[in-house]
Amino acid sequence: MAHRRGVYFLANDGFLDYATAFLNSFRRFNPTLPLCLIPFADDIGALHSLQSSHDFSVLENREVLAACDTVGTAIRGTPRGHFRKLAMWEGPFDEFAYFDSDTVVLHSADFVFGLLADYGFLTAHGNDPTTRRFVWNDSIEDTARLTEEQISFAGATGFLASRKECLSLADIVERLPEIRELVPHMCPGLNDQPVLNYLMVTSGYRFSSLSGLVWAGATDLPLEWWGGHPVGATEDGHVAWPDDRHPFFVHWSGSLKQAAAPLVNRALWEAYRDGAMPGLPAAPPDAPAASTAAAPVAADAPMTCSFEDGTTQGWSCRVGSARVAVSDTFAHSGAHSLLCDSRTEPWEGPRLALPAPPTPGSAYTFRLWARLAPGVAPAALKLTIERHNSGTVRYDTVVPDTPVTAGAWTRLSGTYTLTHEATRLILYAETVHGTAPFHIDDFTMTVSGPATVSAGHASPYGLTSVADGELIRTVLLNAAALGDGQPLRVLEWGSGRSTLALPQLLADVGVPCHWTSLEHHRGYFDTELLPHLAARPGVSVRYMDEGTATADETDDIRTHDIRSHDIRIDVVCWDRGPVHPHFGISHHADRDADLDDYVDHPAKVSRGPGEYDVVLVDGRKRRRCLLAARQLLGDRTAVLLHDAGRPYYHCALKTYPAGRFIGDELWIGAKDQQLLTELLRRR
Repeated sequence: MAHRRGVYFLANDGFLDYATAFLNSFRRFNPTLPLCLIPFADDIGALHSLQSSHDFSVLENREVLAACDTVGTAIRGTPRGHFRKLAMWEGPFDEFAYFDSDTVVLHSADFVFGLLADYGFLTAHGNDPTTRRFVWNDSIEDTARLTEEQISFAGATGFLASRKECLSLADIVERLPEIRELVPHMCPGLNDQPVLNYLMVTSGYRFSSLSGLVWAGATDLPLEWWGGHPVGATEDGHVAWPDDRHPFFVHWSGSLKQAAAPLVNRALWEAYRDGAMPGLPAAPPDAPAASTAAAPVAADAPMTCSFEDGTTQGWSCRVGSARVAVSDTFAHSGAHSLLCDSRTEPWEGPRLALPAPPTPGSAYTFRLWARLAPGVAPAALKLTIERHNSGTVRYDTVVPDTPVTAGAWTRLSGTYTLTHEATRLILYAETVHGTAPFHIDDFTMTVSGPATVSAGHASPYGLTSVADGELIRTVLLNAAALGDGQPLRVLEWGSGRSTLALPQLLADVGVPCHWTSLEHHRGYFDTELLPHLAARPGVSVRYMDEGTATADETDDIRTHDIRSHDIRIDVVCWDRGPVHPHFGISHHADRDADLDDYVDHPAKVSRGPGEYDVVLVDGRKRRRCLLAARQLLGDRTAVLLHDAGRPYYHCALKTYPAGRFIGDELWIGAKDQQLLTELLRRR
């Protein structure tokens, strides 16, 4: 009799977006292969609503899941859901593959089972020296517990294929003492991956990886593609790849998930997340809808959730250990409410993806009733919008801290006007402090607009929110006040509206200023800014032709001088053409753009740290500009970064002695916190 073959994936409602993209893509390329969900946590109500349309079973053996939690507790101190993937050796399949849910599958998985005739364990990647640090610390070599071959394997377990006979939970539990001895030598941030590597390489069965087989000469195997490597444009669920080898799957792992959505290859991920793709089998006529979330609403039409049908009606948990479930313990009206419990962080709470397309100027009016679970001390709840746009995430308060008790229902209501571009909005409830369980009920949302004016969207001082524009204004004026009447010295990477508006602001209030602006794109500068600057006094423009000129080489610099003035603006412009943000999937070649002169120019002409009072970083190559600005810090120098929520800038922020996030999308850094306090003070 043939072995039963199938695929496992690990998810809960907190990973619903990722799981939806995975399911849509998997079923497109694997329409009949058996599929089984291993619950990452117990809140899988929203995932259950996808079960019929995507044809998967659920591993519901509580004894097995509890044993996995025991292993996680023994290794990491808490029963982390990552260790529940160990349940695959106790599940229904004799031969199986496993996928992390943060993947988009782009190939049939059938070929994997042919390889399992020769191997007990297969990962996607292995034997890569650059990724060994994600499994073992260097100290593992001192233990003499593993051979060099076993250590060097370092398989990536976001994908894993095996046979049921190769491992058992009973064996794993029995080996816990020896595994725990090696925990200090395991990568601390990768929950299950080091443990799985130890189990695989000491099992006695053959182990390898798809990448290893390709390096050994296999020519027809598709491979994992990391989500951080840009690919071509997405069309009809397919993408243009940079070589002839079509990928097995794309995996958004590690830091790519910190913003709760992929930052690179976003269009591919959203294409599969946002709907059933062509080729996906249709649900049976009697199958329930793919999601119980309310349908998109028209402007001014209310959306309601009362939970009286026994479902969560589209509500799920934010990423974490919390869970949501329909409860009959309390109800504001009717017989049911939604309970959120098992929380370990204040921000873990019930969330609802808003169905109406986000349009700047639209106003969302929310109302819900909340009540704490019995016996819980009073706590403050708030409603927050998680706003996604182009790979970044912002958090906007809708209803501020509101006292809630276990003795009565409290109404939380407020209106949120979208004042920024957004691709997605998620509403969630959270406590201000603590992790008290709470109920919500009788939710309503009304959408109106868009309004004629998006008041908070555009500041007169630049392409920032009004709040951020006012903060920049405050910093400039306070920096000028600290200068004892000396001209304010400002350096700006990235010319734009700010180059016109902020010096004018200083002129209007009588603050002398020397403003230096660096721009890499001459076509933009000549078209959009030069006509306005040419009409002003005190402006000079220097073109760095061919990128060869420096401040001391004037032969190839054409200077457009206008008479001196209290406000002096010097623009240095290169002719490097447009360079798009790196998260844009169609612009990955722009990573190779040579902007060294643009980044390094201030250091080349500087007389040393402290030459500038304020440095604005709002152009291209911001990470490198931040590092360059760090070298320019004087005792009174402040550095302002726009779009500071983008995680890929944060490594540069850590190099500053002092810094803080401010406003909607700003960060400010300096040599000490006292200067930041002075610069941000409202006068």
